Amino acid sequence: MDNQEFQVVKDLVQPDNRGRISLGMTASGKNYRVLMNEAGQILLDPVVPVPEQELWLWNNPDAIATVRQGMQDVAQGEIHKLGSFAQYADLEVED
Repeated sequence: MDNQEFQVVKDLVQPDNRGRISLGMTASGKNYRVLMNEAGQILLDPVVPVPEQELWLWNNPDAIATVRQGMQDVAQGEIHKLGSFAQYADLEVED
C-alpha cells in the first residue's frame, strides 16, 4: 500500500472479539466514515455531523453554491447594507 502522506499510528493492531480496534488518543473525540477497498484496506475519513434540519442545504447543489458565493462575496468585501430586518422578527414561518 502506498502511504500517500500517511503516518504510521500503530505498527500492528488486532481487533478484539467484537471487531474493535483501539486507536488511542489519535482518534479521540472525532467522527469517521469508514471505507474499505477490494484489498481489505480500511480508511477512516474524518467527518463533521450535520444537524438533520440543515441536511437539505448540503443535498441541494444550487442552495449550497449560493451560500458559498455569498461567503466568497463577504470575504472580498462585496457587501450591501439593506437596513434593519427587525420588523420581520415576529412573523410566523410556514413549513
